[in-house]
Amino acid sequence: MNSNRVLTKRQYTTFFEFWVKAGHGSGDTLDRLEEMPKPDKVGKVSLPEDLNDITFGQLIELQGIATNEDLFYVPCSVLVGLDRAKVNECRAEEVVGFVTWVAREVKRINKLFEATNVKPTAEEQQAGIDKLSFGPFGLIDYYALRMGFTDHDHVLSLPWVRIYQCMIIDSERAKYERRLRKIYADKK
Repeated sequence: MNSNRVLTKRQYTTFFEFWVKAGHGSGDTLDRLEEMPKPDKVGKVSLPEDLNDITFGQLIELQGIATNEDLFYVPCSVLVGLDRAKVNECRAEEVVGFVTWVAREVKRINKLFEATNVKPTAEEQQAGIDKLSFGPFGLIDYYALRMGFTDHDHVLSLPWVRIYQCMIIDSERAKYERRLRKIYADKK
């Protein structure tokens, strides 16, 4: 195997052939695929430069990938509209390169969201703030309440970047308010 390329056209022609020969995405095979480059297209569909234009609903679907099978089929369905049969006909190098790129992008986006977290105070920890983690629905509810939406599903259709930007603003406001309260407390 060429050390610069994990997957070559000579090894597998279609994704289905790769999937069967690779043991349906066994751990060893997946570990070797992490450095695959992003292709320009999957099938005949051109790919974006990044995932900044996807909706929050699409992001949640990608974050919810739980199995090796989902890892290969969900991104192709959610982002480029390819069903299982079409994915199986695509070049293996394109599909594998695409899904590993998607995984890297989702990891990048998750880190952005994590950076909006405001470190809890000792008092907040004592009160049990760690029990206030509600997963994806918690984010949907937060944004719906913030914007006055009565329909949570509307949030799923919005760009994730918009929700992230509001979280950044709210995070910075919360940090400012803490600093201000401390200044007032120190003056007393």
